[in-house]
Amino acid sequence: MWIFVLWSLAALLSALGIVIDMRRLGVSRDGVSTRIWTGASIVFGPLAVGVYLFKRPAMRRQLIGAVWRLVGDASHPASVRLARLEALNRMGIVGPTIFRSCLRELRQGLVINRSKEERSK
Repeated sequence: MWIFVLWSLAALLSALGIVIDMRRLGVSRDGVSTRIWTGASIVFGPLAVGVYLFKRPAMRRQLIGAVWRLVGDASHPASVRLARLEALNRMGIVGPTIFRSCLRELRQGLVINRSKEERSK
């Protein structure tokens, strides 16, 4: 009886954790939808979390790559890229964690570019 209760509690917490993490990242699916991840968590319990955590870094890299394709590369002015990134965040297309990562990269690029400009003066 206790094993069933503990397994059910672990499965419920696993499903909840996966869904919350996917929402934070701004992802509706990672190969499969949140419903399937929830079902897998209920059936397989914490083992589904292991699979999810294995797939998560690749999903995060793909999201960041997609954001950079939408925002633009170094051929666009930094102010335009920043405005596009903020617009994607306001519209809810980019999750908060991906937004913060891309914003941090963009600001680091601005600092690097400023230091090069200052050196040329």
